[in-house]
Amino acid sequence: MPMTERDMLTQYGEAVFSGNAALFVGAGLSMGAGYPSWNSLLEDVRTKVRVPEDFSDLPLLAQYFVQTEPGGRSVLNNLILGRLNEVETKSSVGHKLLEQLDIDDIWTTNYDCLIEDSIPQARVITSDGDLLLRNVPQRRRVTKMHGSLSSGGPARWLTPPVITRSDYERYELTYPRLWATLKATYLTKSMLFLGFSFTDPNIEILLKLSRSLQKSEYAEHFTVLRRPDDPAERRLHDLRVVDLENSNIGVCEVDNFEQLNEFLSRLVRRTKKKKIFVSGGAPDSGDVTEVAKLLGSRLAEFELGIISLAGKAAMIVSYEFGRERRMTGRYDPFSIELFFRQKSGEAPALKERVGTAIYTNYDQADLRRHVIDQSRSMVVIGGADGTMDEIELALGMGVPVIPLAHTGGAARAAWSGRTMPELLSLDDDSTVRQDDWKLLNDLDPRVAVSAAVRLIRQTMYLSGPT
Repeated sequence: MPMTERDMLTQYGEAVFSGNAALFVGAGLSMGAGYPSWNSLLEDVRTKVRVPEDFSDLPLLAQYFVQTEPGGRSVLNNLILGRLNEVETKSSVGHKLLEQLDIDDIWTTNYDCLIEDSIPQARVITSDGDLLLRNVPQRRRVTKMHGSLSSGGPARWLTPPVITRSDYERYELTYPRLWATLKATYLTKSMLFLGFSFTDPNIEILLKLSRSLQKSEYAEHFTVLRRPDDPAERRLHDLRVVDLENSNIGVCEVDNFEQLNEFLSRLVRRTKKKKIFVSGGAPDSGDVTEVAKLLGSRLAEFELGIISLAGKAAMIVSYEFGRERRMTGRYDPFSIELFFRQKSGEAPALKERVGTAIYTNYDQADLRRHVIDQSRSMVVIGGADGTMDEIELALGMGVPVIPLAHTGGAARAAWSGRTMPELLSLDDDSTVRQDDWKLLNDLDPRVAVSAAVRLIRQTMYLSGPT
């Protein structure tokens, strides 16, 4: 049975967070950037070989072309190259999200250069010879195991494509180092196969790897597959899912490849450091101060950090968070980060020392973006126009916003003016309760804070007390 997106994010996210993850990117991500599907890529080949539309073995189709057409392999490579040069493409949102993931080892069967263009600091491997170069400084690596185009201008083949049936069958002999490296990665890391459909011939790589290794009792690797629309294809897809699951590969289904961007966005958030951005104001109200103290005390129960622009409400939360941590012997000044614009004159007076002050050269807009970008989630206490600007910015960056509506101001305006899924960036299988959303505006501050903490726990993928 396919797993939920949340379960996959939790399990694979832990592997990313601990540095034990690799990523394998299929054609779906390139299609989102404008490149043709496998079927479309070989459309001219199908026409020349004169095979029916329902013939789905694309490597064998390419093999037939090489065997029967004058010019054989050279003509095939040029046909594919011409087709790829016809389309206008640019890096998609998904490619930009790849750059934000803290994953050093990325594999792909795609010919295009969109991944390495999005991660210019990465080393690119396209052949066995590249693996022999040892004195290279790059930490991140993109391995293109099925060939590579040149970047910029009319593309040409830097490394010839793996496309025919014999290319696949002889791959281990042609590229022994690449294949051995892939097997070693598969054995030692948790891999996510992203952008594949059950008809993609490259999914056979996944099956070949999984069947050659000893099975375990739980999913070690993961894939996100597009569920086909055609009922007949769905049956074959379901059988393929069972095959993958029996090989210890967890499967999450999407309806279309556009959903990969949403998945990647949540994965990026899931694998950030566990920091929550505290925003808001109106601390002169006794009720708001009580809420801020309660929230700081409750947040101290979790293994997370607080990040803020050192507003008054955020400082109250930070003081209480630090006080609770000191009482339990867990205080770390780096778990509370207070961001300021460039230091000028004396530092702001603090009633007690707490956290770490960080001074930057950013203007206000860039500083807000910088801080929010580091956060898994955002909680809002009261606030006015500036707080509303931060809420809009967070939503645009895919960061969930938990507005403590009980405290009024921008928090209540956001809570009443937007839906829960909009503010919390919920996935389809989220277990967030509608009751908790309503309780954010409860008259009892303890009830409102408890509801906020439960929502924070969900949106930040935290373990710990509920």
